[in-house]
Amino acid sequence: MKVTKCVIPIAGKGTRRLPITKTISKEMFPILNEPTILLQVKECLKSGIDEIIFVVNKDNYDLIKSFFSENKELEEFLEGSSKKELLSELKEIITKIKFHYVFQDENIRGTAGAIYAAREFIKDEYFGVLFGDDLYDSEVPVLKQVIDEVEKYNCSVIGVSEVEEELKNYYYLVKYKEDNILDYFARTKEEKENASNHKMLGRMVLYSSFIDKVLESKKYDDNEYFIPDVLELLNEEIRTAKCNGIYYNIGNLLGFIKANIAYGLKNDTIKEDLLDFIKNQIDK
Repeated sequence: MKVTKCVIPIAGKGTRRLPITKTISKEMFPILNEPTILLQVKECLKSGIDEIIFVVNKDNYDLIKSFFSENKELEEFLEGSSKKELLSELKEIITKIKFHYVFQDENIRGTAGAIYAAREFIKDEYFGVLFGDDLYDSEVPVLKQVIDEVEKYNCSVIGVSEVEEELKNYYYLVKYKEDNILDYFARTKEEKENASNHKMLGRMVLYSSFIDKVLESKKYDDNEYFIPDVLELLNEEIRTAKCNGIYYNIGNLLGFIKANIAYGLKNDTIKEDLLDFIKNQIDK
């Protein structure tokens, strides 16, 4: 059993990052010279994914599709230039991954609604889910860590990480049956007292039966359906994988800045100058 498909929901409006998201979708925010979405697609490729379904909106569809398509005119312009190498990795990715684009129904919104939008491409199989706001820097891709658990146990697996005590009220926490097997998500203060200190990450692998249950789950205001409610409806074993990696929330201004600093400090070309700049700012 191999996991070769991944759904990446990027249909949100990015209102937390206005006014910039009025013209630039947040998944295109740059981490150094690369848009966040490219780093996530690289994570997919390194995890064995060769087919990606982007859940888009009318504002970012053309931009994303153009980015992950060949540009013959630009390639010809760069022919013979050292700058041609700057596009070589992206060009290789385009040849190795098949991309699909679907629009999310305004009447079936929320995180589970985004996955439901990809249903025509998911048939009787396991598939990955990677959320566009979530960037992880890790030696072994976080999605690959989840896929390894799926292949070990032959069931759906959600990535989890520990939550700081002071932040527990902001997240649904995982309640286990036993041995990392999901029981339910603790929502209330009372439920959280008996739950773990693990929250769900934006990396998971689900079986296609998940899609069949979306519209049976609770519908919230604005026609929203959410992943935890659907998972609790499934009559099947769901495990968790405690994942290793440094997390950056790109939809959050501080998370975006932290990611650029961290990646900059790993870039041999700029790291020394960047470190000097940071030190000088601290000393002021």
